[in-house]
Amino acid sequence: MLSSFHFPRYFSKSIREEIGELYVSIAISNLAVAVAMLFEPIFLYSVLGFSVPLVLLFMAVTYATYIVIIPFGGKVASLYGYKHAIAMSAPFQVLYWMLLLVSKDNHGLAFLAAMSLAAQKALYWPGFHALMTRYTDHDQVGREFGVSNAIASIAQIAGPFIGGILSQKLGMTATFITAALIYCGSILPLFKAKEVFVPKEYNFRDTLQLFRDYPKKFLGYLGFGEELLVLTIWPIFIFIVVKNYENTGLLATISSFAAAVLAVIVGKMTDQYTKRLLIKLGAFLTSLVWFARLIVTNVWNALAIDTLSRTSKEMCFIPISTVTYIRAENTHVVPYAVFFEQSLAVGKLTACILGMALFSVFSTISLSVGFVSLFILAGIFSLLYMFI
Repeated sequence: MLSSFHFPRYFSKSIREEIGELYVSIAISNLAVAVAMLFEPIFLYSVLGFSVPLVLLFMAVTYATYIVIIPFGGKVASLYGYKHAIAMSAPFQVLYWMLLLVSKDNHGLAFLAAMSLAAQKALYWPGFHALMTRYTDHDQVGREFGVSNAIASIAQIAGPFIGGILSQKLGMTATFITAALIYCGSILPLFKAKEVFVPKEYNFRDTLQLFRDYPKKFLGYLGFGEELLVLTIWPIFIFIVVKNYENTGLLATISSFAAAVLAVIVGKMTDQYTKRLLIKLGAFLTSLVWFARLIVTNVWNALAIDTLSRTSKEMCFIPISTVTYIRAENTHVVPYAVFFEQSLAVGKLTACILGMALFSVFSTISLSVGFVSLFILAGIFSLLYMFI
């Protein structure tokens, strides 16, 4: 069993059963998400006919809603259990994909889908972060999170390829329905063992105090505005360059392989070396890769840059998450999880607003100049990670 197996060459101690269950759940849920996620912004752009600013508006609605409702997600996790909060998020993820499909007949429903995605995030992420914080071993938290990230990356190797074939051969409807069916299975591993949980009262005032105590950390978490652009704008750009779903998925699959390998290596390094140094190096390289996107003109350029992007992000993201979990472990877990998620959501909302303005101005020169303006914006956001 994964939950009780001892990895002598990697982990210094065997992982707890709860973390093993979470790993299995991550593998299933991330496979489902990977099947669809790359193609969601492409669906908005190519099927619904949304402009790039309108795609960014869709994401702005998601994260504006998320900022408002995530404290309620924190309350659910605190009162009913971390695993139960994750389980409650699943119907909203499935509803999100179904609403996207029916929005082909009524584009207004796409923004209802955005709100459903926000509800999924509000329930899932406080529970996920709290579960990782509570059950990871302090001496190997970097390695344990590195493995969870590697599992996600491995799922993302197969996911885009499957999604690309489904989208190309059968259409987006098959892609989203397949993702929804797989995602439903991600809940089952979490309840192999009964959740031992003592309800706690969560008050948003505790999170507000963290904003006062850690203004520099808040600034650093705004850097996740870069992640919004890489998950939303970069797939559309790749699709324009590659020109079909299957090749777009194959490109993401190849580049994800490198990220999966690096996630494990960086996780171990995070436990051995100065985390802040790794964060600063990863942030600098992530920013550099965004500026390198300015030269992308064909599928080979896109493949090289996407590979570099995923690997440099792992160097930054794993130590950031490790530092976050260690800090959360020393406080009440849920308030810090809400602080982290709300901060990054503000960064992503800000990136949406600035991105809409920049693209609207610079795309009047040419479409490529509009994308260049967004790449530069993302490169600047990446540097904010250094403040964490």
